[in-house]
This record gives sequence, structure tokens and C-alpha cells, in this order.
Amino acid sequence: MGSDLRFASISKKLATILRPLAASRMLVGAVVATVPFAGTTLMMAPSAKAADAATIVAKNQQDVARIEDYLNAITTLKADFVQISSDGGSAKGTLYMQRPGKMRFEYDPPSQILLVATGHDFIYYDKEINAPTYFDIDETPAGLILDDNVSLSRDVNIVDFRKTAETIRVKLVRKSDPGAGDVTLVFQDNPMQLRQWVVDDATGIETTVTLFNAEEGMKLDQKLFEFKRIWIGNGN
Repeated sequence: MGSDLRFASISKKLATILRPLAASRMLVGAVVATVPFAGTTLMMAPSAKAADAATIVAKNQQDVARIEDYLNAITTLKADFVQISSDGGSAKGTLYMQRPGKMRFEYDPPSQILLVATGHDFIYYDKEINAPTYFDIDETPAGLILDDNVSLSRDVNIVDFRKTAETIRVKLVRKSDPGAGDVTLVFQDNPMQLRQWVVDDATGIETTVTLFNAEEGMKLDQKLFEFKRIWIGNGN
């Protein structure tokens, strides 16, 4: 009974906290139940989706290339973030990123959650119960941004592309599992800068993460991207 309750608690926290970086099965597999999307864009036949994605890329080829070039040029990034979910959840903290492969979401108190991408693993750590959970970063939307060679067409399809005088919004779904949800990247244009992403998961929950005070190109302490579990009683 105790282990069942602990698993249920961790699953609930995974479903709430991991939404900024992944949509349901994109990251946590069977831990979070998958519910098919009810939107016409995501319910199209696979061939139609691929054709539409190709059309979107062709019509916006220059801007898509600019986004890819911008993301590939990022070496390091630091920003404050605010996370708001449509189910009422909210949090804030600091994001650190070093390409390729490394990212850290440091949530402000009272949250006890830490998310770290070490370059190999993506780790969800609940400090309250001292429980780390490991995932493959390539299975997350974060893996798209942190990839050594960012591509908006290799592993994902662009299902919507919107440009205004000040912003560009790109909605992506994973080719291997389009029903798992989508992530929209929002960029400031001129100069281009990543400002926000919005995740719609397969349960219909929408989570928005907005970046503030973003800085790029600074030197970051490599300890930010290391994970060391705290062993109580061992002097750590």
C-alpha cells in the first residue's frame, strides 16, 4: 500500500510539473494516461498532416531557417520564468541552458522540484521525498531545442505558423506520436529571441512558460548541469 501511494504521488507531480517540457507520452510514457486530441489539426490523416506541414515550411522557408539558425547559434542562456497551467497551477524560477544538451529549471520556493538535463539524461527530482526520475531527453521537446543540430522538420512537423510585426509562433507535433500533444514556440522578432512556449498535452491541459530578463552568451557554472542526489546521514 505504501509503495502504491508513493507511486501515485510521484505520478501526479510528474503530470503537473513536467508539462512545461513535455506533452504526456512525449516524456513520461505510461505514467500519464494519453487521451486523443479533439482538434481538427491533429486529427488529420498522417499523409495530410505531412503534406500540410510541407506546405507550411515551403511558405515560410526563410523564417523557419532564421529560427533554426538562431537556436543553433545559442551557446548559453539564462532567464527568469513564470509557468502557468490552465488547471490552476503556477510557479516561477530560473532557467539555465547550455547547448548542446544541458538545461536546468530551478523552481523558487515553496516548490521542491528540480529539472536538470545533464547532456545525457533528463532528470525530474522531488527534493521533498528525495526521489529522482530519469528520462531520455531526446523524447522531450526540450531535446529539440538542445539538439546539436536543431531542425524544425527532422523529427517534428510544423502544424501552424503565425507571424506578426513583433512575434513568430511555431506549433510543432512529434512525427512519431502526433497524438501526444503539441508545443508552440514563441519568438520575439527583430532581434529574434525565444520568449515563450506553450504546451497542450493529450489531456487538454495547456501550460505556458514565459521567459523574462533573458541573457545569452554568458559563462555558466557547469555544476548547474550536474545532478547529485542528497543522501541523508552521509554528510551530503
